Order: sequence, then structure tokens, then C-alpha cells
Amino acid sequence: MKTQKYHHGNLEAALLEAGVREARISGSKNLGVNALAKEVSVSPMAVYRHFSSGEGLKASISQQAREELARRMIEAISHETSVKERFEATGRTYIQFALNEPGLFSVAFVACEAPPKREDSPSAWMVFQDSVLDLCNEGLIQAAEVRQVTDFAWAAVHGYANLAGGSDPMRPKAEPEIIEGLLERIWFGIVKESVEIKK
Repeated sequence: MKTQKYHHGNLEAALLEAGVREARISGSKNLGVNALAKEVSVSPMAVYRHFSSGEGLKASISQQAREELARRMIEAISHETSVKERFEATGRTYIQFALNEPGLFSVAFVACEAPPKREDSPSAWMVFQDSVLDLCNEGLIQAAEVRQVTDFAWAAVHGYANLAGGSDPMRPKAEPEIIEGLLERIWFGIVKESVEIKK
């Protein structure tokens, strides 16, 4: 049987675009080689010319989701002037992404047995860490605290995002004032703790 000739240009880009569309709709459920090959009208074998495995394809789609998160974080902090505002904008955007794009958010951190073909660019982790480095540059935390503070802030917003976006009846409410309160508590927890250490 003769397969349909692919004529849309860059097959790799088309597969990733199709994967992102599917991720938005149903998370990681339909990111297999067969499903995405059908979506762009090529044979499954054609996919393996660009990705070594189905896990490699899924990892690259996951990367696309993380990079979209990073771009939104960069855009959000570009409108802020103070260190505190930039730090909170990073966390706020992270939470909003999780709540507004639950499919992409779940795929961004899905476990993959193969790595993507390149490093994330832009990197959501680096944007997050840079916002913490700003605190260090302002003397609000010590250099030795950067990784610990980054882990703490990331765990707080990621945990809240997962809980608020979930289905547990006891989940926290995803309301703007609650999100702002969480960000304030994270900020003052970090800054107050750092001040106490210095005393």
C-alpha cells in the first residue's frame, strides 16, 4: 500500500505542533507515534526519521510545553520593575499556566524514558532560578541559599498548582486573592528567614 506523501514542509515541526495541540486537549493520552502520525497524515515509520523512539517524541513535546511556560514567565516579568514584583510574577504565571493550560502543564513535567534532542530554550527552570538570583544580588538572601530558596519556591507554587487544578474536594480554591496571599507568604517566608539568619 502506497503511503500518502508528506507535503506540509517540516515534518518534525508538524509533529510537535500536533503534539502540543493534543496535549492541550487531553494531556499525555494521545502523544504516541501512531496517533500523531495519523494527525499529520504520514506513516508511523516516517516519524522515526526525526525521533529515535516514541519516548523521544513525547520528551520533545514535553519540552515544547515547558518552553511555552518559560516564554509566558519572561513576558510577565518584563512588565515589572522591582525584585519582589518580578519574583511574584514568576510564581503567579507558573500557577496561571497550570490552571489555564492543564493539559500542557501536565505534559511539561511528564516522565519520559528518553531526553529531548536539545536543551530547553528558553528554560522555565532558569527563569525561575534567575528570579531567585535577583534576590541574592539585592542582598535579600545569601549565595549559599539560592538553590534551597529556588527549591522551596518551586515546590510551593508547583504543589499549589497541582492541588488547585486537581479534583480533590478538599483542594485549595483557585481564586486571585488566594494566589496573591500564597505568593506573599512565600516572599515573606524567604526574606524573613534570610534576615533571621543574618542576625
